This record gives sequence, C-alpha cells and structure tokens, in this order.
Amino acid sequence: MTVVDRPLTALLKQRGLYLNQERSDAAEIMYVCLRDGLPGGYPVGYVLPSRTGTWFAYARSRPGRVFACDQVESGLSSVESAVRAVLEHARYGDVLRAMELAAGSTATYTADLPRRHAARLAALAEPDGVTRLGAGRVRLTAAAVAYLRGLPERHGPHVDHENRIWLTGDSYPLLREPRAR
Repeated sequence: MTVVDRPLTALLKQRGLYLNQERSDAAEIMYVCLRDGLPGGYPVGYVLPSRTGTWFAYARSRPGRVFACDQVESGLSSVESAVRAVLEHARYGDVLRAMELAAGSTATYTADLPRRHAARLAALAEPDGVTRLGAGRVRLTAAAVAYLRGLPERHGPHVDHENRIWLTGDSYPLLREPRAR
C-alpha cells in the first residue's frame, strides 16, 4: 500500500503531515500523522482496506478527543482517495495550538479584512487570541494562527500553507508583526 500521488504528497507536506504505514496480521493501516516532534508523530486519521478492495477513512473530526477518530468515508476506490477524505475531515488545530503554546511563542500576525469578516472572526468561540483593532484589521496570536492551520478547508475559516486566512471563499494575507524591542 504505497501512495504515489504527487499532488497528494505535496498537500501532505504543505500541511506538515506525513504517512506512516503499520502492518499487522489482521490489516495494513496507513496513518496520517502530524509532525509533533515525537517519534511516530501525532495521528490525525488513518485508512484501512476492506475485504472487498475498497477503503475506509477515519479522521480526528472532534477536537479534544485524544487519538479518537470517527469513520468519515467508506467504499473508496483507492488509498489516495481515502487519504484525501482524511484530509477533508481531520481537525487538529487544538494540537497545533498546544504545541505553539508549549513553545512559548510570542509572535503575532495581522490581517486586513472586510469589517463583517473581522467581527465574525473575533466572535468565534475558538480560537482564543483574535483581537479586533478597528477598521477591519485583526491581530492573531501564533497560537490562534496554529489553530486555524489545523482546520479542514471545508470547515470554514482556516489558514493555508501560504499564510493566507480564508473566510467565506476569499483569502487575505496574514502579516507577521515585527517583535517589539
């Protein structure tokens, strides 16, 4: 069970994820893991073959449940489509945020958004660390940006690998603020 899909490999790399294969007598499991600095990484999902030749996809779709994954797709025709299903559903922003907080990062980012988006983003229950500065400008802590990086694109507001924040189909650049001296 090898993934040779170059666009998928590039997507995994952009998101800081990688595949880790495990074999047992019962099955071959392909884990989708986050690089968290520990051996083996942090699994955010996995795929399993069925006896009929199709694939099941499981993803960490409910943050806060440590190592708990839910089945998100079944009957998929290839391992690549199963891994893509994991990527479409996996939520690991809370893990990225915890890593950022543990690192003690004091970095902040700003973005100029339409006022309605700035108000909506600041009003979200998660993540903490979003401040409205006025006239549509927002400041986000490194932990808030990390949280938004770990949300699936289909889930709503998220930050991509190019430091753009996406809100309702539009993207806005995030600018890292210089450190105060």
